[in-house]
Amino acid sequence: MSVDLHTHSSASDGVLSPPMLLARARHNGVAMLALTDHDNVAGVRELQQLTAQPQDPELVAGVEISAQASGQDVHVVGLWIDADCPALGSLLGAQAVLRGARAQAIGERLARKGLADCYAGALLQADGAAVSRPHFARHLVAAGHCRDESQAFKRWLGRGKAGDVRCEWPGLASANAAIHAAGGLAVLAHPLKYRLSRTRLDRLLAEFREAGGDAVELVSGAQAPHAATDLLKLMDRYQLVASTGSDFHSPAQTWCDVGQQLALPRQATAVWELRGAA
Repeated sequence: MSVDLHTHSSASDGVLSPPMLLARARHNGVAMLALTDHDNVAGVRELQQLTAQPQDPELVAGVEISAQASGQDVHVVGLWIDADCPALGSLLGAQAVLRGARAQAIGERLARKGLADCYAGALLQADGAAVSRPHFARHLVAAGHCRDESQAFKRWLGRGKAGDVRCEWPGLASANAAIHAAGGLAVLAHPLKYRLSRTRLDRLLAEFREAGGDAVELVSGAQAPHAATDLLKLMDRYQLVASTGSDFHSPAQTWCDVGQQLALPRQATAVWELRGAA
């Protein structure tokens, strides 16, 4: 079956509203869909209030939490969570404060580079959601400073650029504990996108497991078929099961639409097989 356990809506830095994302998943024949917006569950709550339509996928309440591991910024996806869990809500409230401070700092840094009013522009792009770098990228394109969002990141927002503002995100143990308190499973998101050496990747998976992690995104987005082979060996070493997701943000993301990522390898144990233990 088609499963997508990592997607984003306009409740964070995605383009589609939660209902539009659900409709796209339905159109693409997705059987199980998780909405995993960055550090908030507003979109999840919106979807949970909708009346189910024929051929709707099974909805999985999710969230993607920003965290730190050995000085590396990482993301942890929580699946099958209770969106109203107080412990999770407390962590997400603290995340919102961090995100707000970072957004203002990005705006100040860009202003010092001669790009005025970027924070205000990003706020407009966010339209009530927490401001993140993609909102700044969209503003830079709309204001004519950049050709497209990719150029905005390469020139202003990517690693080492003026808009690269670091946050003191919580550690893995805190992120995983909040997810578990909400009855969910903790998944290390897109580990291959961190571009770590094999030694550092091994260390990250060991640290994630030590911190109570349950699974790893073995397949994420537009990934080469062979990319999962070595990662699966490391996962088996630490008894981490496999998740999968498109990391969809926008219809412009033509390289991987909702539910269109590669299937999990047959030999992988899928995270939904642990659902009864969550």
